[in-house]
Amino acid sequence: MNPDPTKRREMKMAVFVISAKRKGWARITHSEWASEDSFSASVGAGAAKSKNAAAHASFKRLPFNFCSLSLQPFSHPVCTSAGIIFDLTHILPWLKKHGTNPVNGEPLKSSDLIKLNFAKNDAGEYVDPVTFKVFTDNTHIVALKPTGNVFAWDTVEKLNIKEKMWRDLVSDQEFTRKDIITLQDPQNIESRNLNSFKYLKDGENAQQGEQGGSLNLEAMGSSAKILRAKEAVAKARAEREQKNGSTAISQPKGRGSGVTKSGTANVSKTIGKQTPFNAARHTTGLAAASFTSTGLTPHTSADLALLTDEQYMLKRGRVKIKGYARISTNLGDLNLELRTEHAPKAVWNFIQLAKKGYYKGVIFHRNIKGFMIQGGDPTGTGRGGESIWGKNFADETIGPLKHDSRGTLSMANKGKDTNSSQL
Repeated sequence: MNPDPTKRREMKMAVFVISAKRKGWARITHSEWASEDSFSASVGAGAAKSKNAAAHASFKRLPFNFCSLSLQPFSHPVCTSAGIIFDLTHILPWLKKHGTNPVNGEPLKSSDLIKLNFAKNDAGEYVDPVTFKVFTDNTHIVALKPTGNVFAWDTVEKLNIKEKMWRDLVSDQEFTRKDIITLQDPQNIESRNLNSFKYLKDGENAQQGEQGGSLNLEAMGSSAKILRAKEAVAKARAEREQKNGSTAISQPKGRGSGVTKSGTANVSKTIGKQTPFNAARHTTGLAAASFTSTGLTPHTSADLALLTDEQYMLKRGRVKIKGYARISTNLGDLNLELRTEHAPKAVWNFIQLAKKGYYKGVIFHRNIKGFMIQGGDPTGTGRGGESIWGKNFADETIGPLKHDSRGTLSMANKGKDTNSSQL
């Protein structure tokens, strides 16, 4: 007696599952298929979270303080009239060789570039020169074409446009509405999409324009003057600060000079006391604590808190030198390039664990052909392992780096901010 069609299908499915188990096929877990980070026809409930999942998957955002050509933080920022930011030392060789805008392919000359003046706070972060609000990737940033000064859009809108006061808030130079250049608009981030950059689509490399010799400043015209001027200003500022520092710490020779002119002595002490390199942006809180508690010794100065060497070093973008490591396996060596600038915590964790011998003799416990290999768990189960800090650390996904190509190494985790020792 033949079973009905429904039972026949169930029997076929059971036979297929049994045969798959016998052959020992590697399978991807259900959580990997169903997670919101997966991209396939079988994502399950994750597909309903966003109608534009495919578009977001291919979107790669360039941070506001990165050069659109070198894809690295700029040091001599310039921009076009459309608000595309470049580093002067990278765009000049490109223009000399190609004469086009590498982002959109339109004709571009060095005379079309506008020098940008970013303000910084004591921590070295880019800020609005009026409100001192720190710029982030979600700040609406604009520049004024006549001066090149960079502001937050809120500042220009409130103090210039609404007040009809068309003067630069820093230099007091006149400008018009047409002179406002948008460098970053959080509501329109397509201009920062790396996938739309023409030279990346064409496979060009920013370094090709620099090969074959060093930069010839003599042939760069006014652009060379800008570079020389910035170098001269930086050198003069360093010499002036060094001279002021040596003058401030020198002791007065007169018998009563330090007594009769106490105000001058205090000023000298203030100038001579330099801020430590690892000073935080917040104070120790001792002044407030001693004011509100009778159990503490009175403290009247607002001293800045000091960061540990690890806290200071692991700030993203602080260390710009790439690291290199080698993993020795029974099948050969793997040479690694460690991106300390974009993932300082992950690199520090990997290096410190390796120095301890944490990875010695550890197997790759997970190997899916054509997909990936996973290791770093001393237990070999995929459930063990811990970071150098003894706890999980947060993801470092800000920046242009993505795990989307062959030969890429990144931390393996079981969810958001759950990185340990596995990779």
